[in-house]
Amino acid sequence: MSVPPADTPPAHRALLDAGWRTPLHPGPPREGADGPERIRALAAEGYAALPIPSEFGGAGAGLAEVAAAQRALGQSDPSAAVALNMHAFTVGLMADYWQRHRDTSWMLLEGIAEAGALVASAFAEPGGSPNFMSSRSEAVPLGKGYRVTGVKYPCSLATTATLVCLTARVTGTDETILALVPRTSPGLTVEGEWPSLGMTGSDTARLVLRDVDVDDRLVFHRGPADVIDDTVVSGMVWFTVLLTATYHGVLSALLDQAARQMTCAGTYGPRTALLGRATRELLALGGACRQLAADFTDGAVSGHAALACAVGLRASLSETRDRVLAALTPVLGGRLYGRGHPAADLLLDSLAVHHHPPSLLTCDEAVGAHCTGRDITFDPAG
Repeated sequence: MSVPPADTPPAHRALLDAGWRTPLHPGPPREGADGPERIRALAAEGYAALPIPSEFGGAGAGLAEVAAAQRALGQSDPSAAVALNMHAFTVGLMADYWQRHRDTSWMLLEGIAEAGALVASAFAEPGGSPNFMSSRSEAVPLGKGYRVTGVKYPCSLATTATLVCLTARVTGTDETILALVPRTSPGLTVEGEWPSLGMTGSDTARLVLRDVDVDDRLVFHRGPADVIDDTVVSGMVWFTVLLTATYHGVLSALLDQAARQMTCAGTYGPRTALLGRATRELLALGGACRQLAADFTDGAVSGHAALACAVGLRASLSETRDRVLAALTPVLGGRLYGRGHPAADLLLDSLAVHHHPPSLLTCDEAVGAHCTGRDITFDPAG
């Protein structure tokens, strides 16, 4: 039997990595560096400008390439990956918005690229909301903008972001604005950490806005909270594809642990089938993720059909995570329960996948509505 070269990746890695192509390959985190330090280092290496068009100083990476970068980072540093996923999703959405509208939003993209700035996504709010597209934060109209009050939690990149992308409901209307706000704005404070079990290095905390002034020029989208327009569709596709790729990387790293344990100990037998089961689950998920990225970029799927594909992928991600863990648990055994063991850390990190919006019931309802010819809505009262 021939022996593969030393630099040849293990068979399972070569299989799972096939088809993922990115211009950026992050190295392992520096030993001893905390979450914010790791995140800042990655931003400086080019992550901040990855989705920005090259004419504005960015890398010009498309959705599939950014997803591949997120997957690679998810394998080596899950906390930084889930935090930077929010930046990549927001900036990718802005780049897509400029591609469709060719408006002055290019100036924001150019500024982000020049400064290597990170953008936090301040959408989630305490207690959640039946309609995740609505917001409890209030925006009071002023002469040249708005004054926003509210709480955003949990919010990743809370201290490392230069800009915060937030949603707020315009007082007295059903309109919601999407705006960028400098994190150092008067009235915007970071208060308290996120007491999570995993993803502890994601720089996640509570953002409190007390009468924060928002310049009208930094508002790049307005509309009723439950109107599904091109910006909402694009945002959901970017978010879901990048989220799926990120956790695909986390789960691939967990499968690495199982494969390494089996091959080092020579314990095959029934474990071989369990490893194969987990691998095929990740192969199918990765293929679906890349296919949606390609189809959306090429225009093969758009509008409510693209939205249905996106939320369908989001639900499949959570279900695939559980099936992968069910297959790998007998292989990894007590290592999944050992404090400080890489497998146990990855198990906790992967649990966070279930807490990203939309909820699984919301996803299935949306896909079902589209399949029965009804409009997709994220408002339970709709």
